[in-house]
Amino acid sequence: MKYLASIIIPTMFGNVDYLRDCLETLKKLKFDKSITNQTVEVLIVCNTSQEKMDEVKINLKAVLNFSSKQIKLYIKWMCMGFNTGFVGATNEGITASQGEYIVFLNDDTQVTPLWLSELVLKQSKTQADMVASKVYLGDHKTLDSQGFGFAWRGKAEALNKDLKCSMSNDNDYWLNHQSFLPKTKMSEPFGPDSAAALYTKRLFNEVGLLEKDFFAYLEDVDLALRARQYGMFCAFADKAIIYHYKHATSSKFSSFKSKQDLINWCKIVTRRFGFRVWLKFWFLITVERARNLSGYFKSK
Repeated sequence: MKYLASIIIPTMFGNVDYLRDCLETLKKLKFDKSITNQTVEVLIVCNTSQEKMDEVKINLKAVLNFSSKQIKLYIKWMCMGFNTGFVGATNEGITASQGEYIVFLNDDTQVTPLWLSELVLKQSKTQADMVASKVYLGDHKTLDSQGFGFAWRGKAEALNKDLKCSMSNDNDYWLNHQSFLPKTKMSEPFGPDSAAALYTKRLFNEVGLLEKDFFAYLEDVDLALRARQYGMFCAFADKAIIYHYKHATSSKFSSFKSKQDLINWCKIVTRRFGFRVWLKFWFLITVERARNLSGYFKSK
């Protein structure tokens, strides 16, 4: 079967109600009449045991048994057996996907009916290999992300309603140093938030999967930078709206995130930055890593 898109949802079932609500909204997806193929596969990749996955499937039985005249939605389950992180589960989904487009979606999100349609239409219009959604928090009012901006010191930040961020005018902001990337459409955002993002199949065929040793956090920044270095670019679908019900974070979780930020930023700047970037921004890069280190110690 030929699928329009493969939606990959990695999960550890931290809150099954989040996943239930996410699937309920996916059942209500609609497409613009210009999109003839409206067949979508949803790959739920479980970072749990088979026993736990089977238990949740029974819990969600009422959600999974449905039919729709609007779209053909095929929900498939994949079991990792243990926690492989966001990266491990997502890579497994990418490898198994059969859709024309690859779509990342967090399990604690709710999508609007035309979300996927708008992502696809924006990609078709712009030929971008990455398309960012408009992400609001669970209150449906607070704008959380419209993709992210990037600074060569090794820092990324969500873009506001004007597609700007606090780094936009900084000396090392990426748009101020276009020569460090191939000549292409240098538009905002730099890349999409992986909580809800569309990528072309071509991107993964040429750039490769997410870096296996990232486990979680900043994998979307690394992927966007690699894609940019291949001459690809990101578009923003203003009408592709989702709501992100971010999990409450404990102090232990905060410490883990700070640790991952430190480790993964070090991997990005050592693996992706060429000699010219280091020559120009070595001091800013070093200072920013010191801030990462300080943030980690404060979170412990």
